[in-house]
Amino acid sequence: MKTYSEVIQYLYNSRPYGKIKYGLFRIRELLERLGNPQKSYPIIHITGTNGKGSVAAITRSIMSSHGLKTGLNISPHITTFRERIQVDGEYISEGDVCRILKNIEPVLEKMDRKGEEYAPSFFEVVTAIAFQYFKEGSCDVVVLEVGLGGRFDASNVIDSSLVSVVTSVGLDHTGILGDTEEKIAIEKSGIIKLECPVVSGITRPAIRRVVSEKARSMNSPYFFYKRDFDATGREYALNRNMFDYTGSNNFENLQINLNGEHQTVNAALAIKTSEIAMGEIRSGLDEEKLRMALKSVSWPGRFEVFSQDSKTVILDGAHNPDAARVLRRTVEKYFPGERLTLLFGSLDDKDYETNIKVLSEIADSVVVCRVPNHRSIHPEKVADVWRKYCSSVQFVEEHEIALNKALEISDSLLVCGSLYLVSEIRNLLTGASEHAGRY
Repeated sequence: MKTYSEVIQYLYNSRPYGKIKYGLFRIRELLERLGNPQKSYPIIHITGTNGKGSVAAITRSIMSSHGLKTGLNISPHITTFRERIQVDGEYISEGDVCRILKNIEPVLEKMDRKGEEYAPSFFEVVTAIAFQYFKEGSCDVVVLEVGLGGRFDASNVIDSSLVSVVTSVGLDHTGILGDTEEKIAIEKSGIIKLECPVVSGITRPAIRRVVSEKARSMNSPYFFYKRDFDATGREYALNRNMFDYTGSNNFENLQINLNGEHQTVNAALAIKTSEIAMGEIRSGLDEEKLRMALKSVSWPGRFEVFSQDSKTVILDGAHNPDAARVLRRTVEKYFPGERLTLLFGSLDDKDYETNIKVLSEIADSVVVCRVPNHRSIHPEKVADVWRKYCSSVQFVEEHEIALNKALEISDSLLVCGSLYLVSEIRNLLTGASEHAGRY
């Protein structure tokens, strides 16, 4: 049997690393050969340009708090590969990763022999491992986050869902999903299943129309934020944010430790999703258990605040224009009037020029580095764009050296531009050993 380290290298380098394989025929064949483990439990399926991970994490916490054994499959990971596959907040063990891969490897080898087109990708293999793990663990419900898009994402191999969630639609992965929000909305609406309820945070009428038309065509009831349910912020403080929720239930003074006004919106989406799901599985939501779940939810790398040598380090994975605008507003909310030093890097498929323009309003100085990923843009190119908006810009090739340089400059540092950069910087801050920044 491969060691855990060997399994991780195998997955990254042999499945193959860095290659997106869009479509469902490989994952369908792979799961059929494994006995279709994804049919063993009800699934809450979540897509969206931004917010889907937070909604997934909050929903998982709510489900677990009600005594349901709840699986969670997310991507990418921030702390360790094992973060991608969880049950009730506990990461899959290294031993279980090795064991399950060993069991499915003969199937992978058979498919590989058919040719590269039929060889399952990294994401497809990890999705299969997750489905198998949740089956073996006898999960009561699974919260499943889409990797990319929706319609042809490997997670969309499922036949039905307790709830289909479309958190938001914005311009990201335009080379694959389309160059307008309407086209991207069509791709993301592809997760909507026949007669399965839909929850969405979309407020723009034209994009809502895409989702509602798809839902109606599938005879699926649909619920929109600000129309069918709502969240109203009461008080915002770091790691202690208060809001009211109105929906099928009304709850006042809910507290969530995730930071930002956008996280109260994400919490509202999760609560509405849970209202529907719990109505199917149990008798409904218990208010005290809901309150406990919201207070305990954790989601690393999303406006996460660290203290490092008496300095403040904020980690946020914002990597597209909509997320950058939310990040700017969140900094202005929690650090009013302050301008921060930014440690910034970007991948080559991101609209980093727009991100830079948005974030320049909160930047006093900038250190640009290479993202530890083969798709990183060269930091000198990114630094040249930053110099249009900021007078103090440096580029440092290596992210470890760049972090030290940025900490020398300022007492308040914001790390942003890429989840992969956030992942590696977080592991430096926490002393974690696994090289985590992948996919």
